[in-house]
Amino acid sequence: MQLKNFNLKNLNFKNLKKSGTELDNIEIMRVSQGELKEFIKPGNVKKSAPAIVLAPFKSLSVDAFAFPFSNSKKVREALKLQVMPYSAAGSVEIFPVVLEKIGRGAQGVVWYVNPEELSLPEYKGLESESDIGQEPTRVNNANNIVWPAPLPFVSALTDGTGVVLWADEENLCSILWQDYKPVLTRWRPRTRSTPEKEFAWFDVYCKDRELERGESFMFDALNINDASLKIISDIVRDSIAKCPWISSVNLSKSALEGAIGLERAVSLMTRVACWILFMGVIALAGSYLKLNQVNNRIAAVRVQSESLYKEVFEPGRTGRIANPLSLARDKLAELQRGGSEGRGFEDMLSDLGAIFTEDPSMDITVEILRYNSEGIDCTGSAPDMSTILTFRRAWESRASLAQLDNTQSVSGVGYRFDLRVRW
Repeated sequence: MQLKNFNLKNLNFKNLKKSGTELDNIEIMRVSQGELKEFIKPGNVKKSAPAIVLAPFKSLSVDAFAFPFSNSKKVREALKLQVMPYSAAGSVEIFPVVLEKIGRGAQGVVWYVNPEELSLPEYKGLESESDIGQEPTRVNNANNIVWPAPLPFVSALTDGTGVVLWADEENLCSILWQDYKPVLTRWRPRTRSTPEKEFAWFDVYCKDRELERGESFMFDALNINDASLKIISDIVRDSIAKCPWISSVNLSKSALEGAIGLERAVSLMTRVACWILFMGVIALAGSYLKLNQVNNRIAAVRVQSESLYKEVFEPGRTGRIANPLSLARDKLAELQRGGSEGRGFEDMLSDLGAIFTEDPSMDITVEILRYNSEGIDCTGSAPDMSTILTFRRAWESRASLAQLDNTQSVSGVGYRFDLRVRW
């Protein structure tokens, strides 16, 4: 399909979506003969909003990619590695666009452009006397969005398959689409080719590659009339609706610098995070070594205590000793009593009965009583502390050691205590 006498003036693109934000009254320019031409400047244009520039790139190339990861930095690095063997032919800038994410992987297309073509020309003047007095408020905005010239007209192809051709004063640039995905770009100077020759070239190419040829659509930027405005406006809107990823395409220097800057920031933050992680690992290792040293010292003190106890009190004893300090204390108490053999079980019960006989008001409940030849360990309860202290003093008059090891208040009971008695 060919549209002639097509005028871009006063074209108004409404309700286009870009990253979830509604873009109304889009200003559009095109690059022609080294200048920015043909303002589309509807009313109520915001000065801060970007303009769309349709550029017929001569070196533009497109290719598909599929990676098992979707991180943008990793995608760019992988694509750089793919084009590295061709770097001897000249430098190239890459603009990846993710079309679909599958699990952790990503599929999309990447645009390759010669970096020399990214420097867009400056706006040099208004095109007609009727435009005098209008200010070109946004043409040199660094936030301008740059699209390949044929890109926004894909919806003119049925099922998104075929060739879209852009024709202006000096350029014939085209994109071959397959199911709304670009698979090939081509540029020829207008002086050396015609639209008919370009479409014929694609006929042969698709036949050789066994690709579906589809339809042909030519956008003639030289012959435009007001009757075509509604048609083209609908085409562009439909293209954005059917290919939302078009809104993320921006083949501009500012977009490239932003992507590179983001990669550098992510790389810097990654290095900082790695250093923090490294320092954390060192601090953790230091703390672990210090804890290990403390545990080793505790174990050494325990072994030394057991060794001293065996050497002083029981030279022939083998095996571990759970509490050498407590045993040593009992041995010293026994030595202070002159080596007495202690008291028998009946004598201990007699002493316990005498205590309660001498003071019938002693309200002591004996819960646990452990006896050995060296003394007793008693666990009991009483309504108040004075009764417990009276009970301890009664044992002090009958033994060499009577010690309260643990006393605690218990709701509904009073006080619970542990009493050590050694003969």
